[in-house]
Amino acid sequence: MPEKNDDNINRTAREFYQKGLAALERNNLDYTIEMFLQCLAIEPNFLKARNYLRAAQMKRAESAGGFKRMLISAKTSPLLTKAKLAVSKNPAEAMVLAEQILSEDPKNGQALTILAEAAETAGYPETTVQTLEHVTKLSPRDTKSLHWLARSYGAVERWDMARDVYEKLLQINPSDFDAQKGIKDATAHGAMQSGGWEENPQSFRDVLKDKDESIALEQQSRVVRAADMTENLIRDTLDKLSRDKDNRVLQRELGRLYAQKGEFDKALEILETIYAAEAGSDPSLEKELADIKAKRIQTAIDKLKEQLAAHPENAAALQKDIASLEQEHALLQVKQAEELVERYPNDLTYRYDLGVLYMNVGNIEEAIKQLQKAVGQPQKRIAALNYLGQCFSKVGLHDFAVDQYAKAIEELPVMDNMKKDLLYNLGTEYEILGDQENAVAEFKKIAAVDFGYRDVKDKIIRRPPPKPA
Repeated sequence: MPEKNDDNINRTAREFYQKGLAALERNNLDYTIEMFLQCLAIEPNFLKARNYLRAAQMKRAESAGGFKRMLISAKTSPLLTKAKLAVSKNPAEAMVLAEQILSEDPKNGQALTILAEAAETAGYPETTVQTLEHVTKLSPRDTKSLHWLARSYGAVERWDMARDVYEKLLQINPSDFDAQKGIKDATAHGAMQSGGWEENPQSFRDVLKDKDESIALEQQSRVVRAADMTENLIRDTLDKLSRDKDNRVLQRELGRLYAQKGEFDKALEILETIYAAEAGSDPSLEKELADIKAKRIQTAIDKLKEQLAAHPENAAALQKDIASLEQEHALLQVKQAEELVERYPNDLTYRYDLGVLYMNVGNIEEAIKQLQKAVGQPQKRIAALNYLGQCFSKVGLHDFAVDQYAKAIEELPVMDNMKKDLLYNLGTEYEILGDQENAVAEFKKIAAVDFGYRDVKDKIIRRPPPKPA
């Protein structure tokens, strides 16, 4: 079903939308949210209204006091149950209920998932995409949602964006077969969409004979086209800003384009000015600034590594510079994570991220404190227990480490890579404790399904005792 816009929405919905915009300008967030909810109840596929609604929900949630946040779960729990039941039978109702939940708790992962499912069931692919983009911004390593987003981009034929998501999935897990297949399919569809293959069917068949080569060539040409396109967009945005200098939307877009081009200092200058003018009230802009700063350092590291490969005779100086930048990168990530935890102390995902970063920089005691709280976040619980076990092991509390691994293993019914890793870690702790019998028992569980995993074969095959002389 095509996306609705200002020109083709229902008249009553348009009136609600305009009232919502007017209330948003006055910062009357309660009335803004109510008006946009009314608008979307009539026109659920009006993406612009949903975008404004989400912004208002996020802004109101930031100003909510601690007591109000405590009441949110009790208020939204019945709505969640009702929304789940409505997804397949009445997706429009499920979307309305999901937005009511998000108006109280805009980072509610269950409500966002229900909204995406209902939109997909109702035949609103653009709304599905929009919602999943929000989900993956809140949980950037949620591979299930990333795969769903990539498929949804394909459904609306945004193949470049699908390919970008598959590339991100491969960064998380290079052996992700579905992502490997997805990136090839997205590249092929993108090439056909551009018209080159459709004009020459024979050429298309020839390309299919060597799909990997065609994908590599397409990716190379895409980099060139993307660079040219970014430069054109920068010129176009600068031209628009010359006529509308105070337009914050255009200013922010220009900052993003400079970041995309790799001109990070220009990007930060523009976006930090906007952030200061808004008194730091936009968390999405805050995250964007953090990402650009991190990317600036990572780009500098990558360039030094290229120099190292080309000039190994300068290895000592280059490796020193790389180590210094990597340390700066790690400290920047820790600082940003600490600020997020301070600002959103009840968001356990931020605590999980901070705990992992503390562990990576060797601050084990603080890592344990954060990870112990992060186990309360269902989506992060298993990973948090795994990292907790590693932290306890590092400080010599091996019996504590055993407890963490055992808890996590109990909650994993399927023998996936995570469970193998946990079993291996548990077996290793038993070895350290001198309990060889239990250690071998854990390693055998892995060997029963994956005999080639790490060195479990060597650990379970015991040498026969020496023969008596």
